[in-house]
Amino acid sequence: MSAVVWANILLALPFLAAFIGVPLWLTFKRPETAPDHAEARAYLRARSAIAATQARQQAQGVKTAA
Repeated sequence: MSAVVWANILLALPFLAAFIGVPLWLTFKRPETAPDHAEARAYLRARSAIAATQARQQAQGVKTAA
């Protein structure tokens, strides 16, 4: 093999190590043990509370109309 091939291999190794190592390092630095659905649950509780309030208001409107 020529010197250009060896130089190419030597220059590719640090990039390959970075390409593999950086995502691996980020994964180990911030492991997610479980997804956090707290915001989604709060959003759904608020939506259901609004829907229940609107349903009650419509039911009261039907009672007063009848």
